[in-house]
Amino acid sequence: MNYPVWDVPFLGSGLVVAIIAVIHILISHLAIGGGAFLFVAELWSNRSDDGMRIRDWLHGYATYFLVYTTVFGAVTGVGIWFAIQLANPEATSLLIHQFVFAWAIEWVMFLVELTVLYLYYYGWKTNRRGYQTFLAGAYFVIAWMSLFVINGILTFMLTPGGWTLQNTDIVAGFFNPGYFPSLLLRTVFMFLLGGLFGLIVGSKLEDDDPLKEKVILFSTKWVLPAAVLAPFLLWWYWTTLPEHAVTLAEGGVAGLGGGTLDAIARHLLLVVVASAAIVCGIVIAAVRPKSVRPGGAIALFLIAQFGVLGAEFFREMVRKPYVVHGVLYSNGLWTEQANDPAHLASTYADHARWMPAAPDDQLDHGAWLFRLQCASCHTRDGYRSLKERTEAWSQDFGPQWLTRMDEGGVMPPFDGDAADREALSAYLISLHDEAHPPNREADAMVRPGDQAEEVSP
Repeated sequence: MNYPVWDVPFLGSGLVVAIIAVIHILISHLAIGGGAFLFVAELWSNRSDDGMRIRDWLHGYATYFLVYTTVFGAVTGVGIWFAIQLANPEATSLLIHQFVFAWAIEWVMFLVELTVLYLYYYGWKTNRRGYQTFLAGAYFVIAWMSLFVINGILTFMLTPGGWTLQNTDIVAGFFNPGYFPSLLLRTVFMFLLGGLFGLIVGSKLEDDDPLKEKVILFSTKWVLPAAVLAPFLLWWYWTTLPEHAVTLAEGGVAGLGGGTLDAIARHLLLVVVASAAIVCGIVIAAVRPKSVRPGGAIALFLIAQFGVLGAEFFREMVRKPYVVHGVLYSNGLWTEQANDPAHLASTYADHARWMPAAPDDQLDHGAWLFRLQCASCHTRDGYRSLKERTEAWSQDFGPQWLTRMDEGGVMPPFDGDAADREALSAYLISLHDEAHPPNREADAMVRPGDQAEEVSP
């Protein structure tokens, strides 16, 4: 409520963040797991009679790895920062201010990580073998340390633990209940991705080349242990989730349109199905290594991408209705404000900096309330469409529902007085009322209203 809003038609700002993040997470995890793969493969080549041929193949792995992780990783990484600060600037500000030194460490790690990777790759023909092995190992350690830092911030958002607005101890927030299970789960997944990437590069070798069988078998050994460990680590992670998140995941909470939020369970099921498909594919590759083709290897890698999609959507959805669990709601409302009846009962324009003090009419008033209170999660007629979810509303029912919309456990409390509730209800009903279409010209505008005192903690 203290920032201008990013109103993205059809997709919604949250889905834009999710699309970029799901792609980036696969790349960033490969950037670490692939580093471990390079280091162990260097050791393997040093001890093998076929070491020079292994290193020739490994150079191809390093080439694809460097281009994919640095180019696409950098683009999507910048894209995430660009998107999250527009989609939820209140939460982004909280994370930056709370973990400013952690962010600084992570960015330094990233810079050093890239430097070592380029020294390793471009020194391929001139560096001593021992130095190359050292650089590969150093790259993996530094890259994993960046995960060590960023993992604390990611898990904080769902399981802040002992951290509160009154106790802003960085250690309490960083080493939160979900930290270690998440760290280990992500680490084994990174090893899995390193092996799958090796499978792709190894599949390009000729079938009659004896090296192909060695490379494929070497790559499968990275995937199977991760597949065995992942269910146990996932269970450990599950035990750290807040009770409210477990209830959401079990589908026990009714959604806005009726029924239960079984979409969360479906995303978790997608993780299970993707994992099972990868295990089946890897077993076949281990039994018949020479039969592995690039198309099949790439398919396994894409299945891993769907697994990432399911896991990340699950993690984001069980955080409903918060962006930082128990601290900040997804629409920028702080829990301290939500627990203050006087704040919730006051006119929304009194404490929303970007809400016009005197909207043109009731529908314009409702359109601004939609942008500032609903658009962080919903769209008008696209992803999580409110047009669809409110098609049975009447002007009497809408304001009444808004007074108790947080009772289901997936929505924040409505912030505003009776006139605000009536305006938002009228606007949502107008979305499917052809006789009274919403003010589209106003929808395209972003203008600040009278500046109010900042109320965020």
